[in-house]
Amino acid sequence: MCSVMRLLGIPCRVVTNFESAHDVHMNLIVETYIDDNGVNEERTKDSIWNFHVWTEGWMKRPDLGIDGEYDGWQAVDPTPQELSDGVFCCGPASVKGILNGQTGFKYDAPFIFAEVNADCVYYMSTESGEMLKVDSDTKRVGKKISTKAVGSRRRQNITKSYKHKEGSKRERHCFFYAATRDYSKPDDEIDEDEEEEEEEEEVMDTEAESGETDGGGGSGGMEEEPTPQPPSPVTIRFKKVSRPINGKDVNLNLVLKSKSSDARPLSIHISVQAMNHNGRPTGKILAEDKEETLLPGKALSVPILVPFLTYHKPMVESESMKISVVITDKNNGDHKYLATHDVVLLNPQLSITAPAQASLNTLNSGEVVFMNPVNEVLTNCTLTLSGGGLFKEEFEKKIQDLNPNDTMSIKFDFTPYKKGEKTLTADFDCDTFRDIKAICTVNVV
Repeated sequence: MCSVMRLLGIPCRVVTNFESAHDVHMNLIVETYIDDNGVNEERTKDSIWNFHVWTEGWMKRPDLGIDGEYDGWQAVDPTPQELSDGVFCCGPASVKGILNGQTGFKYDAPFIFAEVNADCVYYMSTESGEMLKVDSDTKRVGKKISTKAVGSRRRQNITKSYKHKEGSKRERHCFFYAATRDYSKPDDEIDEDEEEEEEEEEVMDTEAESGETDGGGGSGGMEEEPTPQPPSPVTIRFKKVSRPINGKDVNLNLVLKSKSSDARPLSIHISVQAMNHNGRPTGKILAEDKEETLLPGKALSVPILVPFLTYHKPMVESESMKISVVITDKNNGDHKYLATHDVVLLNPQLSITAPAQASLNTLNSGEVVFMNPVNEVLTNCTLTLSGGGLFKEEFEKKIQDLNPNDTMSIKFDFTPYKKGEKTLTADFDCDTFRDIKAICTVNVV
């Protein structure tokens, strides 16, 4: 799509939105329903994809105003997720219109607004069948909206072109307007000092951030008689013990705190699910219950261990694992707290080497090396090599089974047929791991 638009003379770039919402009902809210163990229930088609990609084209929009206010970047999605007037298409939608909450604009503005700035609401089903709102998150959707920087391979963060600083009064005002089309909130309620944007991040983060939440507000609204004072909320934080590497046990701690002056006995249910890229669970990994006491003025650290032998089969075809924790205050049984944490496993190391510079139409050689990091035999192993201007077609080689700690060393030849900077890619697959990749650059002269 980007190439075709450029061919037609329209400036265009590719955009990636991380934590991208798929709001089926277009109410700007992603509703998630869970059971009392924190496991997702299939009650809605709303979901959050780990990322989604579209394009932006630079165009005039005289249909949106005569002063050119909404000219410029327009979001155009060639892989749309919903029908638009009966056809699978999406956009062009003014990015500035999305920023200002103009969900009444053509084309498909409500869907794109939700992709980058929907609110998330979590409901839990009780034994009586009642749906209890246990948490809401206004900041989860639309993370590090990115494009390739001009003239380099670096990532350019363009989140501020789609929405104001997350959690600021202006961002909440625009969300309110997008959802209600109500102008009644005056602009002078907005503190302009909140609009100072953070510095653009030019390098992609390599590690997930630990999040902290108060686990929702509990369910005090269920009580028939008012209580003198609701219990102090429990704040929940996930803390990594080690980097989550595919092939090794996943270790992290659940850290709980409360300002309560009393000891609080807690019932903690932990569930772990394998998740697809589109936010749908693909399999159950484990579930366990723990009984702990949160003492006043002290943090409670609860270890969570997900062994490799437990997760590796469900995770072969999955993109991430979701750890869900439901905490029940045993002294106030109606008060439940929910927290979730997504774990993306880092792949074992695969290395590829080739000459940094090679001559056109000259035979060159390279090598791929991989060591089996797990205590089991890797079967059905395949290595795929590719590279535009280096290989005219993909080169695929079947590899014999790899015993634990065995090292695979594969030498290969290639003859460059196009000049310029080319990327050589190696992709290793087996029954235990999928798509372990490595790249190197070859400058063909």
